[in-house]
Amino acid sequence: MGSSVAERAQARARGSSAYRAESQRTAPYEQLARVVIGRRAELGLTQQELASRMGTSQAATSRIERGQHGTSGRMLRRLPAALEINSMTGFEHSPAEQPVPEIVAG
Repeated sequence: MGSSVAERAQARARGSSAYRAESQRTAPYEQLARVVIGRRAELGLTQQELASRMGTSQAATSRIERGQHGTSGRMLRRLPAALEINSMTGFEHSPAEQPVPEIVAG
């Protein structure tokens, strides 16, 4: 599964390349998690209520909110309606340090 908080803190303290790689890998998932948590809170929904709106389990909602793993395309398509928001699809190109986002569809 993922690493523990203590393991991540130790790796960060050492400045390890493995920690940096893991941070880069999980960054998009953590961004999504922040959006989901924030919007769910704005709507006053529990994880179970959000899960019901998405037609999934509370455990699946929890996994999204932990921000450590990817989310299926099916779940990503269900999230906007459940959270009463719009979604956009896009791509980034250029070096990872300075990505250039391009919106494909709204």
